[in-house]
Amino acid sequence: MLNRYARLVTRSPGRTIAVIALITAALLPGVALTTQEPDAIASFVPRGSDLGRAIDQLENRFPQTGAFASAQLVVRGDATSPAAIREVIARSEMALRHPTVAPFVPSSGEPPALSYAHLILAMAGVPPDRLTADDVTRVLATDPTVDPRAVQLDQLLGDGVGTGHIRLQRIDHPEWHVNDALLATHDVIAAGDYGPDASARTLSSARFQEGAEQALADSGILFPAAIVVMVVVLLVLFRSVADTVATIIGVILTALWQIGLSGYLGPNGLDKINGITPISIIVPVLLVGLTVDYSLQVVSRRREECHDDPGRATQRAVAVTGAAIGLGALTTALSFLTNLASPLSPIQDFGILAACGIVSGFFIMTSLVPAVRILGDRRRLGRGRRLPTRAVVESIPGVRRILAPTVARCARRPMVTLVAVGAVAGAAVAGALNVDTEFNQDEFLPEDSEVVQDIRLTSRETGGLSTTITGVLITDLDDPSAASALVALDDLLRGPTGDAGAVSPSGAEDLPSGVDMGSRVDRPPQIRGVVGPSLVSLAVDTVPDARAVLTGGSPDELAALYREVARAAPDQFASVASWSDTSDDDVTIIAIQAHLGEEWEVRDLYHAGDDLWGDDARGTFTLTGSQISPVVTGDAVTRSQTSATFITVITAVALLTAFFWRAHRRPLLGVVTVVPIVVVLVLLLGLMWVLGINYNALTALLTALTIGIGVDYTIHFTHRYLHERQHGAPTIDALTATANSVGGALFGSATTTALGFVVLAFAPLLVVSQLGILVAITGVLSMLAAMVILPCLLVLVDRQRAGGPVAQAG
Repeated sequence: MLNRYARLVTRSPGRTIAVIALITAALLPGVALTTQEPDAIASFVPRGSDLGRAIDQLENRFPQTGAFASAQLVVRGDATSPAAIREVIARSEMALRHPTVAPFVPSSGEPPALSYAHLILAMAGVPPDRLTADDVTRVLATDPTVDPRAVQLDQLLGDGVGTGHIRLQRIDHPEWHVNDALLATHDVIAAGDYGPDASARTLSSARFQEGAEQALADSGILFPAAIVVMVVVLLVLFRSVADTVATIIGVILTALWQIGLSGYLGPNGLDKINGITPISIIVPVLLVGLTVDYSLQVVSRRREECHDDPGRATQRAVAVTGAAIGLGALTTALSFLTNLASPLSPIQDFGILAACGIVSGFFIMTSLVPAVRILGDRRRLGRGRRLPTRAVVESIPGVRRILAPTVARCARRPMVTLVAVGAVAGAAVAGALNVDTEFNQDEFLPEDSEVVQDIRLTSRETGGLSTTITGVLITDLDDPSAASALVALDDLLRGPTGDAGAVSPSGAEDLPSGVDMGSRVDRPPQIRGVVGPSLVSLAVDTVPDARAVLTGGSPDELAALYREVARAAPDQFASVASWSDTSDDDVTIIAIQAHLGEEWEVRDLYHAGDDLWGDDARGTFTLTGSQISPVVTGDAVTRSQTSATFITVITAVALLTAFFWRAHRRPLLGVVTVVPIVVVLVLLLGLMWVLGINYNALTALLTALTIGIGVDYTIHFTHRYLHERQHGAPTIDALTATANSVGGALFGSATTTALGFVVLAFAPLLVVSQLGILVAITGVLSMLAAMVILPCLLVLVDRQRAGGPVAQAG
């Protein structure tokens, strides 16, 4: 089959080039269909989770209404000076009056602007223009047992930072209008004069999205940079401009095919994958590092053949190396596709796109590049010039003298070598077990971003961020037990009168009339109160005796109540409830003010949603928000880590076992070929612990990348070793010959992979930078594993197969 493919490619190089050109032309329109994912963080929410279901309900039932957006105020420096306090209040009012912001200011509920400055002024009891430094000092010394507002003030103030929020409501406007309002709020706040030692900014989803978009745009330089690096490396390895140009053309076409396929599969095409995310942007760079290896193998083998007929030499090179390249590409593609088992859709998309790119790279590098070289070589011979025959291994002085002796030395003492490797791997396991698993949204912004600086400052100094989260209740609202439980939930979230909940500037709790605030179970300490109307408060404020109906009414009485509320306040009802008397799947939402700090606090609050609703009531209550999604995502990464590694390894072993059994009747070689790469994976995880790199949504790709990248090295080594053995070479001689032949190509592959991915180290996003460094190390370690661990295993397998000592050099 490979011989037929090689003949098809090399006998008519012009036709081969024409076919590749036609396919490229068909895929180019897909490039224009590519689009950026509008909410990169939201795309990481695990599918099938309670959080994912709740967010889907929010998007489907309340696409434009009912949700709140907050601009978090961050005042740096001397935040408690009277001048700074007055400016915070003045600027907050200016922002709310801004024509872009005003349509989104809530018409009811608590005041939309609340900050440390508002609390200080309310506790001081004086107008802004009469506030003095003594007033501020007195307020800051207030005993929380005397005035519970002091507790909230303490949460909003830190060393050199004061915080707060301006709350907006989405009211029948597209998301981009809300983002414009949040950005306008930031501009007003940032333009204020807070004194010589203070300044202010805001944090919001709009600013985060703006920063992420800029980071993605800045990342566009990574692929061209990788191409430039690869040109330099290939010129050194090939010592041939023609081979370098042909390979680079192949790399660029591979990236075009992958991007075109992503466009056809994306939101503007078949809608099977997301738009461009911080993960998908690394795929083209990944293809640069991996597909160049295919060309290296073909060129290296073609030079070995050294025929005067370039067609015959190239045909033989494609036929001989095609099996190893094809097997490596297939194993790599399947390794990437195992990411489909991930609960995170961006990782699933990465697996699909990377697999498409790898398959594309295989066909281009084994068809277009050989075809171009045949035409070039024929022209070269026509001018009376000789074909290049210099082996790749000779391009870098000293490589041949190092590789072959190293392989032979390890192979002669296989057990000693493996014990030493096992000791290092054992130490790495201890580190790997301690690698932290986190998912922080600020990892998707540049380290020097103002947003990142403000997030870390407020988290460090105030113990977290004040934010609005949304509780999503999915239940049958006509069910009396559910309605009664909803009243209890609303009471619990609002808290008893006099607690340290959300406080208005006047100091009074803004609670709906008619709600019994009797003693109840303490609510989670992270929750500060309810903002805006809820279904319960709206019903109580609109219909007499609504509370009695909610707590003890029949299904018919409840339905009548909801219809009456909907008639009396249609817009407000639609903003908090999606109800139908013919459906058991109703949804109501509650906007909650919360103060979220450490990851464990967010996790505890999220899991408290089940306890807040209780097991006896029908339905589910889930807390959602920009602070909650990363924690849930991190937990999903942790759960999927072991299964992803297991699936990837088993897939690779199964495929290689089937191949070596079918081709050589030696299925054990499938396991032998994968074992060195598993060792590499263990070493990398241990190295992550040493370097302090978290196992997050992006570095979770390391499992598939390590197997996908590393297996190419071991497949090529094993394939060539079997070729030498079949031609009668003793074991050590076969290993030495393998090192002298494919060793140079593998060294070149490690070099191109390492330098290609080192480019990612300069990415504006820290997570991309960390992944680039780890994958660069993966290439080097995989080559070493193929040269040190694999020969030892092959020796032991041959010894077991022969039932005696290994045959030495003849």
